[in-house]
Amino acid sequence: MSNRIDFFQSTQRQLALPSATVWILLDGSLCPYLELMEIVRSSWPEFSWARLAYNPAAYLGAGLTAAEEIEAELIIGKSLCIRQVYNGVPPCSSVFSFPIFAGQIEGIETKIGPSGERVEVIAKDFSANLKRITVYGQRVMDLNDSTLFLAGADTIFNEDGKANAAVESIENNGKNYIVFCAEPSQGRFWNYAEVIYYLLCEYLSNSELQTPDIEQLKKLTGGQTVRDLDVTGLNLLQALHRCCERLGLMFKFVPRLVPTGPAQAIVFYKNASGRAVELNYQANGGQYSISKTNVAQLHSKKDFWPITHKYIIQGDFRVYEATFELIKGWDGSREDIDYDKFSPSTNPDFYQEKDVYRKWCLNEAGDYSGIPYNRGDAFDFSKIFGSGKFIRRRRRFWPTLTTDKQGKSLGYFLQVSFDNGAHWWQYLNAFNNLLDECGIWLSSDQLDINTWVAAIKGMLRFRITASVVSDERLSCAIANGPVDSVTRVIEHVITLPRQFKYRKISNQSIFLNIPDEMVGVPDEVDDSTDLCTFVRQKAQMASKIIETVDIHTPYMIFDYQIGDKVTTSPESRDLLSCRNDNRSISWIERVQMDFEKQYTNLKIVRKRESQL
Repeated sequence: MSNRIDFFQSTQRQLALPSATVWILLDGSLCPYLELMEIVRSSWPEFSWARLAYNPAAYLGAGLTAAEEIEAELIIGKSLCIRQVYNGVPPCSSVFSFPIFAGQIEGIETKIGPSGERVEVIAKDFSANLKRITVYGQRVMDLNDSTLFLAGADTIFNEDGKANAAVESIENNGKNYIVFCAEPSQGRFWNYAEVIYYLLCEYLSNSELQTPDIEQLKKLTGGQTVRDLDVTGLNLLQALHRCCERLGLMFKFVPRLVPTGPAQAIVFYKNASGRAVELNYQANGGQYSISKTNVAQLHSKKDFWPITHKYIIQGDFRVYEATFELIKGWDGSREDIDYDKFSPSTNPDFYQEKDVYRKWCLNEAGDYSGIPYNRGDAFDFSKIFGSGKFIRRRRRFWPTLTTDKQGKSLGYFLQVSFDNGAHWWQYLNAFNNLLDECGIWLSSDQLDINTWVAAIKGMLRFRITASVVSDERLSCAIANGPVDSVTRVIEHVITLPRQFKYRKISNQSIFLNIPDEMVGVPDEVDDSTDLCTFVRQKAQMASKIIETVDIHTPYMIFDYQIGDKVTTSPESRDLLSCRNDNRSISWIERVQMDFEKQYTNLKIVRKRESQL
């Protein structure tokens, strides 16, 4: 005994098939004076739409309505449903139907000429409604698990690589979803499933559109973390597309088969990852059979291949924290023991002596190596950056990555030694961080006595713990084919500094491995793994289309859907290269059902699968 069930398609020997029959429902009522011309199924940016013509001759019980009066009947915004009719209980007769298109009237076109008057109606799916919804503001978690909508805030998820999602979901208008957190330090990172679900829940009601639940979205998106996603000012359709574009996802709007609830549903999918459909063309010779052939016409356009595409994705520049010992930034010949000479309040010509005892620099560009300073060689960053790939140029200090217990940076942690480096104390007097070079300037009106005495004795030293930006970006490169061969390689360089970052406390910092009870969690981040995942996904998604095929079927076929994988049977001619090229994959990109000519037009695309 076996649980296997075999299904066989019956052999069709007739060379003619009856025309397709549909019902057209306007606001739920049968509309006999509209004649269906075509239905198009597509994804971004076209999506699905239908074109119908006003044909009063099809309705024997109605009189002729003038073109300018028909708008009173075909009001823009009315719901329109097209249902395919079939016999549900053969060999008996019983009329059944199921929806093949659902939407609303979006436009009316009128033509008046020598041949008469013609009125055409354009209906579109729910994508037209999403274009009218603008995304802005943030719904933020407030006290006592309540929420507050801040219209003036930018809708940016994980802005600048920092987490801003609430830890727990909240209930709002009967829907439970994640919102923004009020304090970023208490938040967590958004993932793409939560972002898509937030947009659908925040801007749509349950009765408008059937949406997938959060668990389905998480499985489809793989739980990938969002990186600085800004959708402020976009319409809802564009915002969803921006999310899906980064993931290699597509979405479409389909009519629901059940009579209750919303008439349409949004479906997220990946091309060629669902069901497979056969497109066959029988071998030459023998009697023509529509059971063996569902391709009447074919037009193919192939592009040049193979070509290897190499994707080089660059994040932000690498940032390192270290402790830097500073050198004197003044001409030693200007030193003096006159205390009042080096204060702006006691010396009217202080501008001539302003750097003496006050300016301390890193000498990263070698500006202080020669005469009259003679402070030695330029600073070597190789121990901090971990490589010698840097240029000797002026930089500046940035706040430390080390934080206090409240998660705030320690800023520029300046230390002073009065005994030539034997002991160090935090410098608590005023100083300025130089913006045009790595250095500080002591800005007190008068130097304190300890500093002055140590300077006169030649025992004064300063060191600062701060961050510097290196000359190398966080980067990753992946090729989707062979390199260093006869195959041509095209390099694509994409820079995403706000999405991928690298910040590290180097082993040259005094705060490395310091006990946790003394400082907070350091502001370190390493997006190297996430960047490699992103590059790999980018290479897989961006495989070039190597062939585009337009196919006309010999008769009307209703059940082809965009995203369907295309195959051929072993008995068919391999016109779509499904068998002789096992490294490529084909799917349906667009479906046009022409009810005037009674055929279905398919746009098929074929891509090479990436060798990653």
